[in-house]
Amino acid sequence: LTLEENQKGYRYSLLEQQAILTPICKTLIYTSDWSYYYKNDPYIRFFCRAFWNPSLKNFHEYYDYADTVYDTQLEKTRPLMCLNRNLEWHRIYLLFLLHDKPWFKDIDYSFINELGDRLKKPKPVDIDKPAFTNDEIQALESIKLPINLPGEKPWTIKANYIDGGTSIDLPVYTHNAINLVTETNVLDHMGRMHSEKTAKCIMAYQIPIIISNRGANQWMEDIGLDMFSDYIPWQSWDTIQDEKHRIKAIVEFVDDIMQSPDSILKKHKEFYPRLIANKKRFHSQEFADLMIKQLYEV
Repeated sequence: LTLEENQKGYRYSLLEQQAILTPICKTLIYTSDWSYYYKNDPYIRFFCRAFWNPSLKNFHEYYDYADTVYDTQLEKTRPLMCLNRNLEWHRIYLLFLLHDKPWFKDIDYSFINELGDRLKKPKPVDIDKPAFTNDEIQALESIKLPINLPGEKPWTIKANYIDGGTSIDLPVYTHNAINLVTETNVLDHMGRMHSEKTAKCIMAYQIPIIISNRGANQWMEDIGLDMFSDYIPWQSWDTIQDEKHRIKAIVEFVDDIMQSPDSILKKHKEFYPRLIANKKRFHSQEFADLMIKQLYEV
């Protein structure tokens, strides 16, 4: 949620709470909303925990397990992956756009929850999200779900990155050149953030294609990560306001490059030095300090 969101009036927003508390004591808000990376607000500070922990490879210092693997092989053998769990509308819409592509069966794609009555009986959280047309609903209802990766069982998939879900010790990360990341949000009013989903593709030497908020790719580039703009034309869709149009533009590009999966692997190999540099940058102390910098600003 954004700092302005008050859940349809059910509670005070974080900004409203801050306004109430400020006359009593100094009140700071810490947020993973990357738009605050750019704002010079002494009382609202940016902290990207989803990048900071895996950047330093330090999950074992905070949680009682040691199963997070941060490294994998550089060479890839498959073109593209796309993992989907929670029934967010943009993941459902992406499923609609991808499912009839002739190459869909040739990518590592998962959609592990069934739609149920989600399309015809939206939940309250869906009220402010784009609606599905009748044709889209009909097409989606014809798709057999869930779709799992080979050998994957839904109940074995860790749901939260603080429970080992940030590990890239999986064949899907080992083998795929491009990661089509469906981030947590695409709607600006739902908050602008990056999660472990994006961090994992950088750690796994993958070319990222990010489905997220407007400006999300630009922020990644601004913090020093290579977004491969000479190959992935994210600048052409990064500022598109209409979410459906933005996702369509991404799918059109993916459809174009998937006409020749071998060319994707060839391009990935050409990018080896840049993929290595991206991972090195991500795991550097300088990068980790950048993610936590505003926590210590006076």
